Amino acid sequence: MKTILMAILFCWNANAQLQFWNTNPTSNMPLFEVKWGEKTTIHTKVGYKVKPTYVFNQTAQQVFNGDGRTKYKMTVQSSDNVAKRTFEISYTHYRQTNSYLGNIKATYVYHDKRPTKVLEENFETVKKP
Repeated sequence: MKTILMAILFCWNANAQLQFWNTNPTSNMPLFEVKWGEKTTIHTKVGYKVKPTYVFNQTAQQVFNGDGRTKYKMTVQSSDNVAKRTFEISYTHYRQTNSYLGNIKATYVYHDKRPTKVLEENFETVKKP
């Protein structure tokens, strides 16, 4: 009985968080994580290490459910003395393969004379070696 309870708790915790890996291995935004109902974390490369850089206390809302897929979207902002950053985060769950594909469109509006930068990054839930 104890083994079954532990297995149920492990499965429940495993489904509580999604990790999306960037399809471009040289990107400075290698991964983002979603903890259902709690937070979304975007990780960036700082030197040679990957660190959680942007943490938002919300998750994407479901905007579509049909054709064998469920879509989620949200827009969040972060600002400091360097720039105002807008992240448009979306991901889709494909029920046939039970996998997710994600996308982040990041817009950086700098407070100095640098031009606005727009990055579009694509993600998937399976990390390729």
